[in-house]
Amino acid sequence: MYKINKIIFTVIILAGMTFPLFAGGASGDIMNNRIWSKDIRTVEIYQDGWRMSYPYLRLESNNKLCLDFDDLSEETNTYYYTFIHCDANWHPSDLIPEDYLEGYTENQISDYESSINTTVPYTHYHVSFPNEDVRFSKTGNYVILVYKEMNREKPVLSVRFMVYSAKLAIDGKVVPPSGGDREEDQELDFIVGYQGYPVQSPRDEFYVVVRQNNRWDNARFGVSLSREDNMKLVYDYSSGLIFHGNNEFRDFDIKSIRYQSPHIKKIEYVASYYNILLKPDALRTFDPYFSKKDLNGKYYIENSLGRNPDTDADYLNVFFTLPVNFPFDEEVYIFGALSGWNFTKANRMTYNLKKHQYEAEMLLKQGYYNYAYALKATGQTRGDLTRIEGSHFETENDYTVLVYHRSPDERYDKLVGLKIINNGVDR
Repeated sequence: MYKINKIIFTVIILAGMTFPLFAGGASGDIMNNRIWSKDIRTVEIYQDGWRMSYPYLRLESNNKLCLDFDDLSEETNTYYYTFIHCDANWHPSDLIPEDYLEGYTENQISDYESSINTTVPYTHYHVSFPNEDVRFSKTGNYVILVYKEMNREKPVLSVRFMVYSAKLAIDGKVVPPSGGDREEDQELDFIVGYQGYPVQSPRDEFYVVVRQNNRWDNARFGVSLSREDNMKLVYDYSSGLIFHGNNEFRDFDIKSIRYQSPHIKKIEYVASYYNILLKPDALRTFDPYFSKKDLNGKYYIENSLGRNPDTDADYLNVFFTLPVNFPFDEEVYIFGALSGWNFTKANRMTYNLKKHQYEAEMLLKQGYYNYAYALKATGQTRGDLTRIEGSHFETENDYTVLVYHRSPDERYDKLVGLKIINNGVDR
């Protein structure tokens, strides 16, 4: 369950629109990926036609992004959405909605459908954008804010996405680190070519952010420039861009409630819910690297006996166990897209002293899931996967390079370059 713990909040006013910024982060939790209602589940944002994609939208294209979510409440609710423009550090920008949106600044989600033949009833909502009601006129970081009955001060969810222009040439690769552990870590080296792009002081005006897979907790903001070379910005070992390689994600398959896939110990029906008991997991801290294909922490929804997973995939109680002799000093979390890449009560595990194991239960929609176990100390924002999962240079990861232009003549950060680099596989 997700709860808003702070009563005192700040309000920012954007052209007559008010958005609550709840305490808990430099940019306010509302500028993060958050679910504010216990009834909202399975929030997905992706490029139209490619469900496993990242939420990156090229401004010059005709592509769209899609937002999907389920409402498990007993009634069909009316939801509205709007967009908030942010700077490179995810603070609200100085722009008003009329500066970055064309059309209506607030719109209703009119595409929804009730679930069919599921033990847990829900309503599935879908919206794609840009659309005939609203379009984007500026690049940059965005948050889509969804709220009930036109009440913006009580959002039910907020999700980040990026709108970019391909103005720069970005190329890079993952190499063994120069200053880290060559067996456990990965170094990202890349070059940003700006030939033909109008910029007065590239060193001062370009701002670089790098993220690993779909994570924000370990993203690097304001990456240091190594050197300039003939209309190119070089970021190499001296930039210190070193990440833990971590490990390939664990997985489980709950597309079927009739068939026990390899990682499932037991399936049982109890009091209107199907319970899925996963086999106990083991620490992988010192295990050798084992190559396997994964989804880099993502999931996809599917019912093996259904036709439309949006409405015929059921919700199941999934039970996780992680045996360890003694509890960690830090909290243990189930981590990945199934947790929204967040650390909350909903994905935090508890230690069973009698059984000497960590335990957790999550209500998840049928499908195929990646996950990992992460440690996080109270007051910290970054999770550590290495102490449970281990870390290897060979692990396959996506790295997204985001290049923003902070022009002295503009009131916002333009996102003028974006590149996904995958362990030597350029995409």
